[in-house]
Amino acid sequence: MPQLRIICLAHPAAWSYVARDLHTLEQKILALNPSSNIWLKLDAEKGKRRGIYKVEKLEGTNHIVLRFVAESEVKEDYKSLEQLLKEEGYLSMDVKTPTPVPLASKALLFLDLKQGVCYVFVPGRPPKIEFILETLCLLGRDTGIPSRNARLFEWKELHAVKIAEIARKEGFTPYKTRADLETVTITAVGDLEYNEKWKKVQRSLDLGEWKTLAYIKSTDKELIVFGLTKNRNKVISMPIMDRNISLKELLRMILKTRELIEKALNCDIRQYCFPEPIKPLSSFMR
Repeated sequence: MPQLRIICLAHPAAWSYVARDLHTLEQKILALNPSSNIWLKLDAEKGKRRGIYKVEKLEGTNHIVLRFVAESEVKEDYKSLEQLLKEEGYLSMDVKTPTPVPLASKALLFLDLKQGVCYVFVPGRPPKIEFILETLCLLGRDTGIPSRNARLFEWKELHAVKIAEIARKEGFTPYKTRADLETVTITAVGDLEYNEKWKKVQRSLDLGEWKTLAYIKSTDKELIVFGLTKNRNKVISMPIMDRNISLKELLRMILKTRELIEKALNCDIRQYCFPEPIKPLSSFMR
């Protein structure tokens, strides 16, 4: 299941200082190359290779996309099918056993240079979030941006309920919904027996405590799907319905999801991640 994570790179006040010259900031990031700390080193030890391998500017936006890849450590105790059959005596010991290989995963890092936010979109098996945060630290070493203390956005259960409420008001309908709706009265009219959307809502009434909230909005011009799963409050599910979409279209979906989240938070997501105020420099000089 494709998923989204949102990382705020620095306190808004600190980032506003960096973003005064967006052109210079953009050029520093676009200048990243194989000699940069953040870049993937293919000749590194297998199982420990990770980094970015491509940088591209999204024209007409303040966003740059970093393509990231990582691999897991090789498990020396890995047992292949051949090894298991050897232990059972079904295969002779001279049959060749495959060499263990690390599992690879990839992510798209959408950097909002104006606001200092990184959207991490993972289309499949997710890399460890620690690898992403480590990569953002290396980005700071390469470019000078203040990403060392980046913070990962984590939503709370009360936000999930609020987001669902806002999504419904904005024309989203249940996609895969399981929720506690004991305090809500629903009145429905029409051919409910054959209405699949209504059946999803009805099933949610019978399942008790919510586990997954997912909503979809489909028009001639857009398709947006997002979901929240209990006990996975650092992740936002973003199924893209097996469609081939452009990076710009994907970014638009991500930004809409952020908009819904911020309405539920009742504040900017950066303010939520960095609630503490920054004292002016003059206060340290008294």
